[in-house]
Amino acid sequence: MDIQSDSALEKAYKLIESCSVGEAAELLKDLLPADLDNNKLVSTIQCCSYWQKRLNSIAGNEAYFEQGEELVNSWKDFLSSMGRSENEKALYSFRKGIFSLALDKYGKADDEKDDSMRAEICRKKGLCYKKLGSYEAALKCLTEANAAMEGQSPIIAEMADCWALCGEERNAKLLFREAFFIDAQKIDLSFLDSQMINLLIKEVESKGFSGAALQEWIPVYGVIMGIFKYKRQLRSNEVLRLKQGIYALESELKNPSNDASVLTPRLLNRYFWLIDYYDNAKESFDKITEVLLKIQILDAGIYKNYREACL
Repeated sequence: MDIQSDSALEKAYKLIESCSVGEAAELLKDLLPADLDNNKLVSTIQCCSYWQKRLNSIAGNEAYFEQGEELVNSWKDFLSSMGRSENEKALYSFRKGIFSLALDKYGKADDEKDDSMRAEICRKKGLCYKKLGSYEAALKCLTEANAAMEGQSPIIAEMADCWALCGEERNAKLLFREAFFIDAQKIDLSFLDSQMINLLIKEVESKGFSGAALQEWIPVYGVIMGIFKYKRQLRSNEVLRLKQGIYALESELKNPSNDASVLTPRLLNRYFWLIDYYDNAKESFDKITEVLLKIQILDAGIYKNYREACL
């Protein structure tokens, strides 16, 4: 790499970290004619151009929360459209700049004492802190979000991800299992960073699942692969809701117009939870056998894997 380009890139990275992407782009463009084969230079200029348009668009919105949302959603689009750059230093600088700015926007947003809005603001602040590597601050925000709106799968999944990134495996696995049980569809997989969950996601994707079905199969394979191995005792009202949910899903699956690709793994996961409940409660093994038979009828392959891995 040309020494002058190398020095300019280092200066540009610092500018990007403060979201001064226009200034960074101008600095690098001056060097481009003399160093056209420099991939890092070219890709960083392209990324600056992307974010310059986004930041100009955001500047026209006076609502802080919406500004934060646009920044966070643009990050997803950025990774998708621009690709995961081989220039890790540039990617780090953009991530630091964008999520620092988003954190500032969310911090200025007014929750108007609305619990759901307050929870969402705290969750997004937690997400920003996580992306910035401040896991303790992230967990503090996510705990506050959970206190405002308890039992929300996006919040619990982010908490699990933070625990995993902190090396707290048990907490992470327990909370991931909880989150995917509550509502797998509401979890944004693209913002989960821990190796634990991403290896599981890739494993399920390798089996040909995508979209909504992928979300539902993750907890099924999480159990079979021993990742979601930690369990908790269900309260009596939770057991009632679980059984009602199973009955409803069984009824839905009988209707051919419903999407079996989503309903089947969702029901399998609930069968797993019911077996865990019977086991923890020391119920008759006949009840477990009854559920196992239902699993076998629903998916013989999963039944075989579950018997081998979990029983």
